[in-house]
Amino acid sequence: MRYVNLGGSGEPHELEADQVVSAIERACESDLRTALRLVARYSAYWWSHGLQDEAAAAAERVLSMLGRTVPVGLDEEYLLAVVHGAASAEQEQLELAQQIVLTTTGPFRYSVTVLLWSLVFGPFEPAAVVEEVLERNESGDAWTRAAVELCRGYPGLTVPSAPGEAAQSLRTALGRFRMLEDRWGMFLALSGLRQVVDEPLDVTTEALELAEQLYLAEETALLLCERADLYRRLGKLEDAHEDYSRALAIGESADLPETVAAARIGLGRAARGSGNLLAARAHLAAVLAIPELDDAHFEALHELAALNASEASA
Repeated sequence: MRYVNLGGSGEPHELEADQVVSAIERACESDLRTALRLVARYSAYWWSHGLQDEAAAAAERVLSMLGRTVPVGLDEEYLLAVVHGAASAEQEQLELAQQIVLTTTGPFRYSVTVLLWSLVFGPFEPAAVVEEVLERNESGDAWTRAAVELCRGYPGLTVPSAPGEAAQSLRTALGRFRMLEDRWGMFLALSGLRQVVDEPLDVTTEALELAEQLYLAEETALLLCERADLYRRLGKLEDAHEDYSRALAIGESADLPETVAAARIGLGRAARGSGNLLAARAHLAAVLAIPELDDAHFEALHELAALNASEASA
């Protein structure tokens, strides 16, 4: 996979995730500036490989040692560390990161910064603030310009002034990422686009293919369930059953209980639609046996009520 330009420092080597974290751990013992640079350097690698948990662990380690001190000349690196470790960062660290964003002039040095900041903090910022940050980065490199269009169209980040503008921005981003042959960027653009187009089947299918190529298990299973829902509404119950079954297999293999529940609920609906009420009931019972999934249990019970009504009227 092609990587983004990481601030002129070259492309990162494809190390195993644990090796990257170990290198940062060692750097924390001797040179915090190097540790912080490593977090920034591997930001795109982590996110493009679905390794946000590893990114958070590394960032939290560095931030715990840095505290509220931003090393001279490493403002953006500190910002990226806070973006990765936002869930556990101190309030003052979050405020320092926001100050870095507001005082930065021109585009960020790391191509990936505008995208990660927008995805992590953008939904909690006024749309006008997000747009101002995007405008500053329109003069960045080709990957950054593609990311700006992606963020402009991504649902909930900005407020398009006319219907269809979000879809157009996402299509522009998709085209730019295609030219760069960047599958991660294409995947993100398609993931946003499927939420704003009227007929998302083809877009969802392409996003699914990219998720599989990128080995993103959870995203692959999610997209399989979404495409299966579309098939089911079109009356293509065999296709829906196949996608739900694939999602179930991924969910069980990767220990994703919410994915397992979603797939089984889908299988239950598809089975009811094809008249196999016994199979439908078995799938829904399996969902209710999964602990601590209140929303899934509510949905399964709702589907069971529909199933009971179907049997009563037969």
